[in-house]
Amino acid sequence: MSDASISSAIMMEEATKRGIDCHIFDDRKTVLMKKNDKSWFTRGARTSLQSSIGKTIADKKQLTKKILSYYNLPTAKYVQVNKVEEIEQINTLKFPVVMKPLDGNAGKGVVVGIKTFEEARQYFVDAGKPQLFEEILTGTEYRIVCINFQFTAAAFRKAAFVTGDGTSTVQQLIDQKNSHPWRGEGHESKLTKIKVDQLVLGYLSEQGFDLQSVPPKDTEVKLRKTVNLSTGGEPWDVTELVCEENKRLFEQIAKVCDLNVIGIDMMCESLERPIVEQPTAGVIEVNAAPGLRMHHYPVQGQARNVAARILDMVETAYFGTPSQS
Repeated sequence: MSDASISSAIMMEEATKRGIDCHIFDDRKTVLMKKNDKSWFTRGARTSLQSSIGKTIADKKQLTKKILSYYNLPTAKYVQVNKVEEIEQINTLKFPVVMKPLDGNAGKGVVVGIKTFEEARQYFVDAGKPQLFEEILTGTEYRIVCINFQFTAAAFRKAAFVTGDGTSTVQQLIDQKNSHPWRGEGHESKLTKIKVDQLVLGYLSEQGFDLQSVPPKDTEVKLRKTVNLSTGGEPWDVTELVCEENKRLFEQIAKVCDLNVIGIDMMCESLERPIVEQPTAGVIEVNAAPGLRMHHYPVQGQARNVAARILDMVETAYFGTPSQS
């Protein structure tokens, strides 16, 4: 169990409670599950019941945008730039903008808050491959999960940060936070350690800090602009805040993206009132294999057993009804 990725470990733990036999392969993510005369695979939150078309829609960010736009679902205005000769398209957008790779995940390669065309051009040249450039949505970024096309959970992810105590440097505060027993390397732990890189150093500089600065007591120092858990973010459960109109919206997004397990990254001012009434709200991206740890191990709020909902769906498909965990 300890050798599995955290999402696969969560799935295996829930399956074992149900009397489902599990065999994990040496990639530490792919699990063969067996019960009675049936067998299926899981890979984190993904299962053998996942649509291959849905996986393609989630993987190809430009296709996600086109499908959401086709159905008039909220998402940011964007352009796709494949080569430097097309870079002038970015000027049709309102700055600041976000740059993201067409096939990225876990926030890799995403640059937030590009202020000028010249800056955007340089980031594109440095990336060396096609990118999406999007206008910035405003509000708070939430992760929504739907299972079997039904709203299941919502979490708020806070980007990596430290809080000043009046005596410790930023580096010491990072070290203190990284010493928490939940924090480990990569996706193997409930939370991920904060790593200092050029993006962190640059963001600190924007706020007037460096690693040796001593922030005043109770001053929050932001370390990253992206909120991914894989870069040191922290989750809070906010499932109870989601209004009925938004639950239906999320379920519609799951259906048009053809994903019976989906993670929807949504930027909005509030989940408590309809997103369609919030002009700068929208879908950032969708994920075919949403991480489970943010819902099972929130820093604040109620834990949500998303793995159980996934296995309920699988067992109902194979046996007509789910077993009790």
